[in-house]
Amino acid sequence: MSESTLRPRRFTLKAIFDSKTFEEKTLRQPQWMKDGVRVSYLDNAPGTERATVWTIDSTTGERKVLLDPAGLRVEGAEEPRPIHAYQWSPDEQRLLFPENAPARFKPCGNLFLYDLADGAFRALTQTDEPQYHAKFSPDGQSVGVVRSNNLWIVSVKAGSARQRTFDSAPAIYNGRLGWVYEEELGLADGWAWSPDGSQIAYLQQDESEVPEVLLPQYDDPHAAPLRTRYPKAGDPNPRIRVGVLMLATGRTQWVDVEPCRAGEEPAEYYLARMQWTPKGDGLLLQRIPRLQNRIDVLLADPKTGTTRTVFTEEDPAWVDLQGDVTFIEETDQFLWLSDRDGWRHLYLYDLSGRCLRQVTSGAWDVEKPVGVDASARTVFFTAARSAPIERNVYRVGLDGGDPVCLTAGMPGWHRAIFPMTGRGRACPAQERAQQAAPLHEGANSRNGVRFIHTHSRLNEPPRIDIRDVEGEVCVPIVADSLPNLAKFARGVWEPLTFATSDGETLYAQILKPLGFDPDRRYPALMYTYGGPGSQVVTDSWPGTRALWFHLLAQQGYVVFMVDNRGTGGRGRAFKKQVYLKLGEWEVRDQIEGAKYLAALPYVDPKRIGIWGWSYGGYMASLCMLRGAEVFRAGIAVAPVTDWALYDTIYTERYMRRPQDNEAGYRDSAPVTHTKSLKGRFLLIHGTMDDNVHFQNAARLAAALQDAKRLFETMFYPGKRHGIEDRHFHLYATMTAFLKKNL
Repeated sequence: MSESTLRPRRFTLKAIFDSKTFEEKTLRQPQWMKDGVRVSYLDNAPGTERATVWTIDSTTGERKVLLDPAGLRVEGAEEPRPIHAYQWSPDEQRLLFPENAPARFKPCGNLFLYDLADGAFRALTQTDEPQYHAKFSPDGQSVGVVRSNNLWIVSVKAGSARQRTFDSAPAIYNGRLGWVYEEELGLADGWAWSPDGSQIAYLQQDESEVPEVLLPQYDDPHAAPLRTRYPKAGDPNPRIRVGVLMLATGRTQWVDVEPCRAGEEPAEYYLARMQWTPKGDGLLLQRIPRLQNRIDVLLADPKTGTTRTVFTEEDPAWVDLQGDVTFIEETDQFLWLSDRDGWRHLYLYDLSGRCLRQVTSGAWDVEKPVGVDASARTVFFTAARSAPIERNVYRVGLDGGDPVCLTAGMPGWHRAIFPMTGRGRACPAQERAQQAAPLHEGANSRNGVRFIHTHSRLNEPPRIDIRDVEGEVCVPIVADSLPNLAKFARGVWEPLTFATSDGETLYAQILKPLGFDPDRRYPALMYTYGGPGSQVVTDSWPGTRALWFHLLAQQGYVVFMVDNRGTGGRGRAFKKQVYLKLGEWEVRDQIEGAKYLAALPYVDPKRIGIWGWSYGGYMASLCMLRGAEVFRAGIAVAPVTDWALYDTIYTERYMRRPQDNEAGYRDSAPVTHTKSLKGRFLLIHGTMDDNVHFQNAARLAAALQDAKRLFETMFYPGKRHGIEDRHFHLYATMTAFLKKNL
């Protein structure tokens, strides 16, 4: 074997961003089967590039292909239908396939049905109208779907479709939600079957008063705009209400979600969640006022539409979104997350509104419950108990006690999917819909409870296996998710902490150049995100895109990250001190991080740069302006440059409305501070960004020009917030900028 073959390879932009060299092996769309033993998932059929549905037995490790994807051909089609996603029928005898790959804000297309018994494959719907959020009925005989903003029910046997709501309009949607709800509340799917299938609860959203934003499409000869409803801070919000459709009569019972406290006037609100109670005799709603300093948990009677308040969660700053509550199987008890004692913990409630007990406690944050074993009165959850930069899987009795760590002895970041959800029948959050369909309940206790376990570390790509509740491996699934990575020379991220000038301890991590020489002075690049509740400093695999940092390290850069005040995993006080003044503590702490770097003997204090994307782009912009003496160069990708330009739900949660907090909006905006720019600055944005609008970059560019400050820019025509399909060019542009300016 030649020396060149043995020598580790160096990272290239092409290898990272323009090839499949670092394509990650994973378990795609895993779902526990009803027996609690088998897991279904997507993978390529043997010897092909076509995805199909597989199962793996968690006791034996046996893997089976359930269908030949070459046979998924409807009459008259030249090619088989590709499988992008799948949904099981309740009896697990049929599979429902959408035409389009799952994507946010995108319709699923037509629906196709595969029968496992006879291998028959057919189109269930044939329409040119947009369709969303298809779901089997509880008996599996029908599929409900949102078509053209109305609810329809399609017969599985006959394929006939029947419209069940009729009052949609261009800005009125039945069963689905608009942009701001999906983006900021994680709520796109707005309807749910009742447990017995006799009713459908749905959200109706009216966006007719929400202002339109026009995004020019430059590939059109006249730049015809894409119109989107987008409420900016202070704007009118969507109006929303809850209906219960009685399928036998076709009548909708509207729910009264506006009962006011004594002396209160009706106010604007959001409906953050809607889910059926396990027995189907009520709807649990989470109503949040526009200020987002309270969650009212309401129980609605689907027959009469009356509601009562179960309990209320309040906070002087903001309340964190709860997500669907976790019911203890068919009981009226459920788990609630709250940071009311200063740390995020689990509480056990019942539908009468009684808090039965606090289930977890201590100076650490629970992330979320991930499963319930009701027979054993046990809840499984993930938490940052060992350290803020870690997540482990725990179990604890619903009657309290000391949690048991199921992933002990394995530092790093752990994820778990259990074969029960305890969530009742919910409108699933977008995050869960993208990961997998809702997990099935009813694990077979004779075989023991198992969970799909994913573990990674900062320097170790994910490993996937199936474990039991004692933490023992039952079946290894993916032992090496990035097999080509070992062929490349890379450094080692080192975690650290340091104290700020005012005594706060911050978590950070550093990557030193390959061939590190402690007697040299290196340029340094900081990466930040920094938004409320976020974390970039974690003992978890940062993803293949972050291999760019190793490319920079091999070119002689120090790379550094620090989590500022306001980020997550460290309790209420650490996170919520940024209230009403976004950008203040965050930027102070990033500057403290730069000063820590500058004091290291191997860092050149005159060559420190910073970059970030989205909230991180906002942070990089503000750091370049407020930390003008510290940072020599900065790159802002898709930055918010004035919070008055961002959406209502996110912005007002932390800043209130512009008219309520004029000084906070002014002082937090990069456009306010452009005269302070001294370093080299690169501003990057996609022109079709429907999240942080290109208007943000245009406003900052104009303000910099007015201040007579020179800067560079790169824009991506037709690209959205993720600058999709342009990452090679994007990172090549940023690499060249850093070489020139650091």
